[in-house]
Amino acid sequence: MKKAVIIGDPFNNTLGLIRSLGEAHVDITLLLVGKGDRLFVSKSRYLKKGQVFHLDKVEDCLLVLQKIADGANDQVLICTNDGAAQFIDSHEPELSQSYITPMRGARLGNIMNKDAQCLLAQECGFTIPKSFIYKRGDQFPGGVEYPLLLKPANSTLGEKSDIHICSNYQEVETSLQQTSSCPLFIVQEYIEKEYEINLIGVRTEHGVYVPGGIKKIRHYPTIYSACSFGLYQAIDRFNIDIAPIVKLMDRVGYYGPFSVELLHEKDKNYFMEVNFRHDGLAYAATASGVNLLALLFDDRKDPKLHVRDTYMMDLSTDYCHVKDGKLSKKQWWHDFIRTGCQLNFNRKDPMPTICYYVDKLKSRLKK
Repeated sequence: MKKAVIIGDPFNNTLGLIRSLGEAHVDITLLLVGKGDRLFVSKSRYLKKGQVFHLDKVEDCLLVLQKIADGANDQVLICTNDGAAQFIDSHEPELSQSYITPMRGARLGNIMNKDAQCLLAQECGFTIPKSFIYKRGDQFPGGVEYPLLLKPANSTLGEKSDIHICSNYQEVETSLQQTSSCPLFIVQEYIEKEYEINLIGVRTEHGVYVPGGIKKIRHYPTIYSACSFGLYQAIDRFNIDIAPIVKLMDRVGYYGPFSVELLHEKDKNYFMEVNFRHDGLAYAATASGVNLLALLFDDRKDPKLHVRDTYMMDLSTDYCHVKDGKLSKKQWWHDFIRTGCQLNFNRKDPMPTICYYVDKLKSRLKK
């Protein structure tokens, strides 16, 4: 039977992946990259029988992967962040000799850059906002239409805080002064969205499966930050044709979990980006009754995927809307009660969350 080797950081994304695989009874080896185990990911019940390696940086993974390769070529590599995905991609040719890798020995290359993604997405049938690439230090072009959206061209070289909505050139200059050392940006037509959609999918040897997606209701701290509250629904509720997604995945040659982010405005859905890794919100699909990760570890050619409408919440960030005075306690409590998927707390796997809050309490008592 196939086994999973996860490369990820100590956040909800990795925890959600572990829980999905654990519920599918898949053997897991975890390479946890980062300073400390911030969410106590390694305390998950689904890791009791597996190996956990704590590593300071992603480059340390190569030596570990070389050591734990079992020679059976039945270990599936899965990444939970862009840095890990880019690292695996850079070592695809050699790792594909011992592991089942996302690109089967080929390379994603520049498809991880948002400008290349947008061009390919347009060729595959998506609607995309007008955009161009801007390199830090170059003269910003005149004659552009405002408002515009400024964001890193490659997420591994920038932060969420590098995303800005600019109404004029002065705001572009101010935004660039506030950003990190991100060297390359994609400048896009600003879409006055009604909401964002995050489609959750997986590609296996048998096909591309996108049974549903998340309608994002709240973000924290800004509208371009991670979703703190949303609703996972079946794909037909969005009236979205998945043919462009299937075409894009076939063109790229990628296998494994992925997500496609769209902006909805009136009757149009604008392509924003595709993530070639496990998505931070993907556990919502598992909670809705559709464990997409399990499809990578069985031979079902025609799985029956029945989606239940499921509200998802990131408790640690969503309550901040109440603290900031932007959401009433009554409304938040109503949303909390109807939430069927908490990204950090899980009744089947409570120890990571318990350890997290116990540690928080100890830290406060020491002050």
